[in-house]
Amino acid sequence: MMPVESWLKPEDVPELAARATAMIDAALTGSGLTRETYWSAVRKGYNTPYNDPPRKRPLPPAQPNAVASSVAPPEPVSVPPAVIAALAAEVRAV
Repeated sequence: MMPVESWLKPEDVPELAARATAMIDAALTGSGLTRETYWSAVRKGYNTPYNDPPRKRPLPPAQPNAVASSVAPPEPVSVPPAVIAALAAEVRAV
């Protein structure tokens, strides 16, 4: 049996416990909760730390069609100005 606080008389404890039980049962009526789920939630609340754990960074989404390529991208091509001028003259002629 739990120790009784000094302001309670030991003979009053059973009546107070019965009243507390009745109040809890009345609060649970119609809520769909059972006494077990209620007390489980109370225990979880008291045993949960005050601060949330740090969030993990989400992983980037997987790309199932991604293929690793060993081919390097093509190098940029430099076209000399004389070639550009010759092509422009040929296009004008047509």
